[in-house]
Amino acid sequence: MSEEKSYEDENGHVVFTSHFLKAKGSCCKSACLHCPYGYTLKKLGLQFEDWDETKRPQATQFLQEAGRADFDLAPFLPDNAKFISIKNKVCGLMVKNHIVVKGVFLGRHFQNQGLSKEIIESYFFI
Repeated sequence: MSEEKSYEDENGHVVFTSHFLKAKGSCCKSACLHCPYGYTLKKLGLQFEDWDETKRPQATQFLQEAGRADFDLAPFLPDNAKFISIKNKVCGLMVKNHIVVKGVFLGRHFQNQGLSKEIIESYFFI
């Protein structure tokens, strides 16, 4: 788990991490990308995108950052692998069968904000 306070995104913007936001002690209700209080999730929800072969490097990175570089995606491709986004930012990958989420692999900056398998499943199967 990263304890960085911020990082620079691909557009050069400074983004505060969930570690920094949690240390503040309360939610500012600004819909921060890494809100550890659930506000952004409740306000904006999650989006799901179909598997896209061009995003395989990003999927591989999510698996590595989740400590599951050895996970075999092949049985889930292409129909049962979905990219997870919050605020239009891809934050992870999930694999599923027809009724349950079988695995969730989040990017390192998204691992400390309460995006559990059960929560992701509740947004996907509604």
